[in-house]
Amino acid sequence: MSILGKIIYFSISSKEQVEKNQQIIRDEEWKWLKKEIPENSKFLDVGCGSGYAMQMADEDLNCECIGIDPDPGAHGVGRYVKSLIKDEIIIKGFAENLPLDNNYFDIVFSSHVLEHVTDEQQSLREMKRVLKDDGILIIGMPTATMALINLFSTVLFTTHIKIYEFFRFFKLKNLLKNFIKIIRIKSHSYPRAQSIYYDVFHYRISNWEKIISKEFEIVKILEPYLHPYPDYPQWFKSKNSKLGASSVFFICRKNQ
Repeated sequence: MSILGKIIYFSISSKEQVEKNQQIIRDEEWKWLKKEIPENSKFLDVGCGSGYAMQMADEDLNCECIGIDPDPGAHGVGRYVKSLIKDEIIIKGFAENLPLDNNYFDIVFSSHVLEHVTDEQQSLREMKRVLKDDGILIIGMPTATMALINLFSTVLFTTHIKIYEFFRFFKLKNLLKNFIKIIRIKSHSYPRAQSIYYDVFHYRISNWEKIISKEFEIVKILEPYLHPYPDYPQWFKSKNSKLGASSVFFICRKNQ
């Protein structure tokens, strides 16, 4: 890459750096969440990615782990290294239709998945179906605070790139389309949603609470840390903050 290119694209993090940033976040969240998980539990990770949470549940708590993911190994911490978990423990499948028995798992765990599924309520019903009557659901999603951090970070770190590319690839017939690219910020839930402004509204903790309460009794709400958006340079350190948290986790029981 030329010197000009390095200057223009300085804020685009490598895939490996993004994963490293995500690992810091997941490790911090796990410190809070593992306290809610009994040892030797039957542990299901819905949307497990490469199996990082399963690895921690196995190593820290001796859990019997199974994962479900529509594209195993393609995302999450560990996707750029050899598989963290044996392939046969991760099943290809979707949250809306879990290919698993009823009332089987002590723990159903799902981290940063519900905002991506096509049907939130059906996914929650399936998690409820495979959970034991006395089991625990641990489910986490991004917050509206995270959406605002993403919005600010995207504007801060990519606007100059979009303007540069607008003039570099300037074509009169695509003028409006290319200009819209400068101001458009894609939803974290894309393609389910198009605009980041959907995230700011839908990711409110009160909204997640309303959605989850239709299927589960919420016994505890955890808001671990405020952290930078992992895709960009880390312009502040993860911390507890009065401004809120980037993620929210609900500890739930089945409605009786």
